[in-house]
Amino acid sequence: MKIMHVADVHVESAYIKPGKQKSALLRDESVQRFADIVNEAKKQKVDVMLICGDLFDRTVVRKSTIKFVLSQIAQNKNIRFFYCLGNHDHKLLFDGEIPKNLTIFPTNFEKYDLGEVVVGGNSVRKYSRAEFAKQVDFDENKINIFMLHAFLASANVDDCLCFDVKDLKNKNINYLALGHVHENLNGRIDNRGEWVYSGNSGGYGFDWNAFGYVLLQVQNGVLSWQRKLLPTKRRFLSYEVDISSCQNFVEIENLIKQTLKPANSNDLVRVILVGKIDEDLDKKTEVILNDFADDYFYFELHDHTSIKIDIKKIQSEKLSLKAEFVNLIYQSDLSDRQKQECIKLGIASLRGEEISL
Repeated sequence: MKIMHVADVHVESAYIKPGKQKSALLRDESVQRFADIVNEAKKQKVDVMLICGDLFDRTVVRKSTIKFVLSQIAQNKNIRFFYCLGNHDHKLLFDGEIPKNLTIFPTNFEKYDLGEVVVGGNSVRKYSRAEFAKQVDFDENKINIFMLHAFLASANVDDCLCFDVKDLKNKNINYLALGHVHENLNGRIDNRGEWVYSGNSGGYGFDWNAFGYVLLQVQNGVLSWQRKLLPTKRRFLSYEVDISSCQNFVEIENLIKQTLKPANSNDLVRVILVGKIDEDLDKKTEVILNDFADDYFYFELHDHTSIKIDIKKIQSEKLSLKAEFVNLIYQSDLSDRQKQECIKLGIASLRGEEISL
C-alpha cells in the first residue's frame, strides 16, 4: 500500500504584495495546485492520500473552487482521501454531497480499517486536548496512522491545536501525520512510532519553505517513508547579499546579479542587503529596485546593512551636528537594531538624501 501525506495546501492563498492583478493570478494558481498534487498521487500510484489540515486558506472560498477540488477527488475513485480540518478550514464549505472516496474527520476521534493499515484522526477544534487524547484507540496488531493538524509543543495550553508528544505515547501509533507547521520536521513518539510534518504542499509566501509531501509505503507489515519535492511553476526565493566590500551601487548591482543566477522570470525574489558599510556609500536602493523589477514575476529589496561607525573619531569632532546626533542616539534606550536604523536615516538626511519612513 502506498500513502501520500500532504498538509497546508492553502488553496486560494495569494501573496498580495505584487499587486491586485498578479495576486489574483497567484490565487488561481493555488487552486490548480491541488490538481498538481492529485496528479502527483496518480503518478506515484498511491492508494491513500492524507490531507492533514488547511486544505483551504480561509473559511470563505469561491463555490467554483469547492466544485473544482471535489471534482479532482471524485475523478480519482481508486484513491481514498482522508481529510482532517485545520484552523484555516471549515466543514461547512462542503455543504452538499461529497465524493464517496472522501472522508472528513469530525472533531471526535474516528478510525477506518483498510486491512493491514488503520487510519485515524480528528478535525482539531477548540476543546480540551487532555480529553481528546483519551479517545485515541488503536489496535496494537495493526499498522496505525494518526492524522492531526496541530503544533507539537510542551506548552501548558489546554487546546487541541497544541499537543505535547507525551500525550500520545503508548497509543499504538506507528506514524503521526501532521500539518500546521510548514517545515520538514520529525521525531519519536515512543519506541513504536514517530511524528512527521510533511512541510507545506502549497501556498505562497517567502516564509513558506519545505515545499513537498511524504510518501509512505506499507509492505510485508513494515511501514517506511521518504520526503518528496513537488515541482512548482513559481518559487519564492530569498537571498542575503553581503555588500560590505562594495564601493558604489554598480558593484552592489553586479553582486546581486551574481547571486540571482539561479532565479528565473517566473520567480518571486526577495533580496536582503546585509553587511557593514561606509557611511558615505550611496546604495541607490530605488534605482536597484527599478533595475531588477522587470526581470522577475515580483522583486523586493530590503536594506539590513549597518554603518561602520568610529565612535571615538565622531566624538572628537568639534561643532559637529553629526557627532551630536550619533551621541544622542547611542545614549538612548533604543535597541541596537533601532539605533542603526536611526543613524542610517539621520546620516542620509544630513547628506541631503531623500528618505522614506
